[in-house]
Formats: sequence, structure tokens, C-alpha cells
Amino acid sequence: MDEKLLPTLNKIIQLTEQNPEFGAELRKKLGMTAIPMDMSISDDRLSQIYEYCIEKIVHKQAEDFYLNFPLSSIIPTLIDDYCRMEYFRRKDSFGDFCLAMYQQIESVTNRICNLPQLNEIAEKLWGYPAYIKTGENAKISIDNRADSKFTIADLVFVQYTDKSMSALQALYAMDKIKSVVYFVGYGAMMKYSDYENYVSFTTTLRELYQCRNMNHRGNVLKPWEEEIINKVNTSKSIYYFKFLGTLTQYIEDIKSGWNNLPALYEYAKSLGKKRPTSTGLKVLRKIELPKDNKKRFK
Repeated sequence: MDEKLLPTLNKIIQLTEQNPEFGAELRKKLGMTAIPMDMSISDDRLSQIYEYCIEKIVHKQAEDFYLNFPLSSIIPTLIDDYCRMEYFRRKDSFGDFCLAMYQQIESVTNRICNLPQLNEIAEKLWGYPAYIKTGENAKISIDNRADSKFTIADLVFVQYTDKSMSALQALYAMDKIKSVVYFVGYGAMMKYSDYENYVSFTTTLRELYQCRNMNHRGNVLKPWEEEIINKVNTSKSIYYFKFLGTLTQYIEDIKSGWNNLPALYEYAKSLGKKRPTSTGLKVLRKIELPKDNKKRFK
């Protein structure tokens, strides 16, 4: 291009930048598509675009979270509830967050407790010792159970062992959850040393259970329920992550324990049915194990 034309070109560019109407008319004369005069995007529109991008990411995270989950028929529902849970977390709507999370646990638990095989396993094993033998010379095996009167029913139901007479699907929500933790998560192979982790885990699950309806008005809470709600309310930022960790452990324990159910079923079939007799203990007492001189629970 002739350098003498550069000043003219620069002037045209300057006029185009300074005068949108001139720029639009110039593009029209040149047969070019006009640029909208207002290219700005509203804050609301930006928020919508941002939320859409986040939702796509969260949906992928939900798919990964439930990848290879054994109850494939309910995975779409679980993914939807997971996405709702994360939406409420972004909005800092704690009660709705808890409800969406609990609905995932509830769906999984109810489906598992409806399995005929698991009901047969539980019916046979309730009256057997809660723990397997451990120690230097102990064979770690499901059929090598501890010499103890403290049964699986004592562990799951505490002093209300008569609940073991009911089918799993007829139990209260927390009893069903604890049954899944024991039979699927632990594979009915808990050790003495697992007790504190079991109590901590199921306690957090109970806290989530109590928080699921905290947005509902008119509910009359019992003193112990109110105590849980107050405890959680004072540490919501912590409980967001605590509950997420609990959901993750619950789902991952089911994934890892699922393939052990056939062997557990065969073991249960080999046993005679034993009705549990309550130990009458509301608080499990500590005992001393001479092998390692460590405190355990019985």
C-alpha cells in the first residue's frame, strides 16, 4: 500500500472508533456485517453463563462420583440429587443441602435393605459376635469370630435388640443405615479396633439425618434432637465438608464391599439361626487385650 495513504487510513480508523454511526455506515458501504453498537453483557446474564458452566462441571463430577456404583438403576436419580446438593451448597442453603445429600443416602439404603439376600444374611447373623478375632496368631476370617456375648444386634441396635426380629426394610432409617454400614461396609468383619471409627461415622450420619428437615417449620424437636441441630448450626462451614466426607465414605464403602456379599451370603447360609440376647449394656465397656496391652471395646 502507498505510504501516502496511511494517514488517511489512520484517520478513518480513528473516526470509526470515535463515532459508532460512522463505523456502521462504513461497514455497510463495504458490504460488511454491522457490529452491534452495544456489546456489553448484563451482570445477570454473566451470572447465568457462569452458573451454566458450573452446572456442567458439577454434573460431570456427579457422574464420576457414582461411576461403577453397583445399583445402576438409581444412578440417574443419585446424580440429580448430587447436583441439587452442590447447587444448595453454592447458595449456602444448608438445610436444603443436607436434605439433598440425605436423599442420596436414603435411596441407596432403601434399595440395599430390600435385597432378599441381605435380609437372609442379617437374619442369620444378628445373634453372632459383632467382631472377628484379631491378634498375632489370629486368622483374619469371617468365620473366626471373637469369643464374646456382644452380638451384631447389640452393636447396631444397642439395647433394643428385639428390632432384629424385623426385616431390614421395616426398620427405622438410622437402623437401616447402620445395618448397611456393618454388613456391606465392613462385610460383617469388624474388629475391636474399628469400634471408635464405627461410632464416629454413624454419629455423623445421625447428625445428617437430623439436619435433613431443619428448614421445615412446626416440627417439635426432642431435647437430644435440638442439641444436635444447635451443635451443627454453630459450625455450618465445618459440617458442609464433614457431611461431604461422610457421603463419600458411605458410597465408597458400599462400592468396595459389594463384591464380598456373595461370600457373606454363603457363610450365612452355613450357620444356624441364633436369636440375639441383649447384654443390657447401654455403654460398651472397655477391656484389656493382653497381647498388645491396648484398650479395646467389647
